[in-house]
Amino acid sequence: MANPARDTSKKSVPPARSGGIATERSPEFSLPLRFFGLGIAAYFVAMLGIAFVGPALTGSPWNPRILGLTHVMTLGAIVGMIMGASYQMVPVVLLAPIWNQRLGKLSFWVFLPGVVAMVVGFWGSMPAWLGIGATLAGTAIAAFLVNILVSLIRGARWNMVGAFLVTALLCLGAAVTLGMIRAFGYLDPAAAWRIPNALTVHAHLAAFGCASLLIFGVSYRLIPMFAVTSEIDRRGWIVLALAGAGILGITGGSLLEAAVCMRAGATLAAASACLWAWDAAAMFRGRIRKKLDPGLTYVATAIGWLILAAGMGLALAWGWIPPGITPDRWAIAYALVGFIGFIGFSIIGQFHKIMPFLAWYHRYSSLVGKTKVPLIKDIYDEKLAWYGYWAAQAGLAIGVGSVLAGAGLLVRVAGVLLALGALAAATMTYQTLKR
Repeated sequence: MANPARDTSKKSVPPARSGGIATERSPEFSLPLRFFGLGIAAYFVAMLGIAFVGPALTGSPWNPRILGLTHVMTLGAIVGMIMGASYQMVPVVLLAPIWNQRLGKLSFWVFLPGVVAMVVGFWGSMPAWLGIGATLAGTAIAAFLVNILVSLIRGARWNMVGAFLVTALLCLGAAVTLGMIRAFGYLDPAAAWRIPNALTVHAHLAAFGCASLLIFGVSYRLIPMFAVTSEIDRRGWIVLALAGAGILGITGGSLLEAAVCMRAGATLAAASACLWAWDAAAMFRGRIRKKLDPGLTYVATAIGWLILAAGMGLALAWGWIPPGITPDRWAIAYALVGFIGFIGFSIIGQFHKIMPFLAWYHRYSSLVGKTKVPLIKDIYDEKLAWYGYWAAQAGLAIGVGSVLAGAGLLVRVAGVLLALGALAAATMTYQTLKR
C-alpha cells in the first residue's frame, strides 16, 4: 500500500498550518517587514510634524506643509502598512501565496524614494519633485496591486474578507491615479486637467474606500483571533454594500458637483461605518479574554473615533458646521479624527498584536518543545506601550479641540504627545526584533 506521506508524484502547495497570522504559505518575513518599518517610521515623522507645523493646522488645508505632512501619513505610514499587511495576510486569510516576492521587495526600493520625493515636493512647492515622486510611488503601488491581484487570481479561496480587500485595492488604485493626475498638473498648471472637488474625492477614496474598508474586512477575522471571541460577520456584506454605495455617491456627487448625490453618499458611508462599529463592539463584548492589552485597547478606542469621524463627515457634507468654526478648520479636524483616530490607531493597535507574533514566530516557533522560549507578551515592554497609548489619545483629543478652537500653540503640544505615542510603538518594534 502506498504511503501518502511519501508520495511526491504530484507537487502541491503545502497545507496551511495555522500560526495565527503566519502559515507555511506566508512570504519571507523580510517582505512585509520592510513595509512595516517604513510605515512605523513615517507614522512617527507625521506625528512629530504636527508639533512642527502647529499653527498652520488652524488655517487652510492647502498649505504646502500640511499637504506634505498629510502624505507622510497617508502614503508613507498608511499605504506602507497596508502593503506590508497585505503581503502577510493574503496567504493566511485567503490561502493565496504571494505571486512574486522578488517584485514585492524591489517595489519597496521604488516606493521609498517616491514617498520622499512627493513629500519634499509638497513641502517645498517644487513641482518637479512632485512629478518624480508621483511616478515612482505610482509605479511601486501599481506593482503591488498587480502582485496581489495575480496572487488572488491564481489561488485565493474567496470569502467576505477577500471582497473587502479587492474593493479596498480598487479604491487605492483609483486614489493613486487621481493623485498622479493632480501631481502632474502642478508641472504645467495651464495644461492641468480640471477635476471638480479632486481633493475630496482623492481623500475619501484613500481614507474610506481603501484604508477603512480594509480595516473593516480584516477586523472581522483579527478581532476574534486576538480577543478570543466569536466571529460576528453576518452583517459584513451589508457593511460592504453600504460602503460601496457611499463611495460611489461621494465620488460621483463630488465630480459632478451634485450636492444631493454627495450627501446621500456621505450618509451611506456613515451608516456602513456605524454598522461595522456595532459588529466590532459586539465582538469585543463577547470576548473570553476580558482584560485588554494595549493593542486591543487601541483598536477598541479607534471604534469610538470612527463614530466621531462619521458624525463630522456628515456635518461637513450637510453644512451642519457649528457657528464660529470655519469649514477649513472643521475639515482639518475631521481629517485628524479619521486619519489618526480611526485609521492610525486601528493600524497601530493591530500592529501591536501582529509584529510581536511574527517576530516570535520566525525566531522561536521551531524551538518550541526543544528549549525554553519567551512568551509573546514578554518580548516587548507592555508598560511603555500603555504610556504610548495614553499619550496618543490625549494628544489627538487636544489636537482636534485646538484645531477647532484655532489654538495653534496647543496643536504643538498635541503633536508632542502624539509623537511620544508613536515613539512607543516604534520602540515596541525595535524590542521585538532585537529579542
